[in-house]
Amino acid sequence: MIHQFYQKLRNVLLDWAATPGPSSWRTAIKGPPSKGAGPGTGSAWFLSFWPLQIGGWGINFLVPVLFLLTDSVTDPSHLCYAFTRPLNGFLITLALRPCCSWAFSRFSNRWLLVPVIVPVSLLLSYVELMGVDRLVLAFGLPSLESQSWVAIFYIRAAMFMIWMLLYFGIKSIKLHAAIEREFQQSELKLLRSQVNPHFLFNALATIMAVRKDEEMVYQVTQSLADYLRFSLAQESQDQFKHPLGQEVTALENYLLVEKMRFQENLETRVEVSAEACAEHVPTALIQPLLENAIKYGQKTSPPPLCIAIEARLSEGRLLLMVENTGRWVEPRSPKSTGIGIANLKKRLHLLYGDQAALTFHHTATAVRAQVSLPVSGIV
Repeated sequence: MIHQFYQKLRNVLLDWAATPGPSSWRTAIKGPPSKGAGPGTGSAWFLSFWPLQIGGWGINFLVPVLFLLTDSVTDPSHLCYAFTRPLNGFLITLALRPCCSWAFSRFSNRWLLVPVIVPVSLLLSYVELMGVDRLVLAFGLPSLESQSWVAIFYIRAAMFMIWMLLYFGIKSIKLHAAIEREFQQSELKLLRSQVNPHFLFNALATIMAVRKDEEMVYQVTQSLADYLRFSLAQESQDQFKHPLGQEVTALENYLLVEKMRFQENLETRVEVSAEACAEHVPTALIQPLLENAIKYGQKTSPPPLCIAIEARLSEGRLLLMVENTGRWVEPRSPKSTGIGIANLKKRLHLLYGDQAALTFHHTATAVRAQVSLPVSGIV
């Protein structure tokens, strides 16, 4: 149960630090989140300081209220101690918060804070009870028996101890989640940076193939520039996802380049539903699959090479398919480098975990690559 709670809390906090969000883990912890993420949106807001602080001590305030309503406690002194507990606890822990925040940032090894929590909790409980004792005497009420006083002392010390453990624990999980998300974003940027050189190499090879025709070179270069403009726009905005329709539109320029290269030996068909076009998907989702289909299809398919791109929504998932005529080439064969596909698989895993799938199906005359993603955003 504890492990499941930790995992759920970690996932929620990981979403809190998800893109779009702070540019680094330091701003994720210290600064306000960017628009569209952080407190105020989603269930992560309930794990921020103020909801937990108000909710926790508010629940504590219900205990003496129930004592009063049910007449289970009638002694005025006990009621005074009971009603001052949540109010004093709220104010003391509020004052304790900057001290805990300083200690958290000061010690890299947070386990060193655990032994300090016990004496601090005992000291706070003693000081607070001494103040309540003076308040009780000021109202002319009898003080508690020593046995009851000691019991209340340890109860309040335990509450301060629990508060500090929760504070350091949630802050540690939030820090870990933000660092993990930052690491994933850095790795995604590195993987995405590998896509454009890979595509550019193939596009330059196409230009070399038609270099003797000046008009065709101009058209190829213009189409290449349009596609690269789209790709660079995604990087300048630091995006890891975009509507699928944007990439489909941009890929028309890529297909135009390849049509000029292969002429009548290449036939293409694109069928993407309007619902699928509106779905947000990782950048460069279709491109490596299309490159793979053209690269190995033109080597193994009888002319003309036929390529089909389809995308639709089905049972809460986005299904994307790129199919080409030709034979299956084993990934470990000398003809197959597998860089683009391996890159795509790693990006899908970083963004979706086990909820994304990239599979290949082949017959004697065709090869199909299929991507299945959850609908409505990146996990």
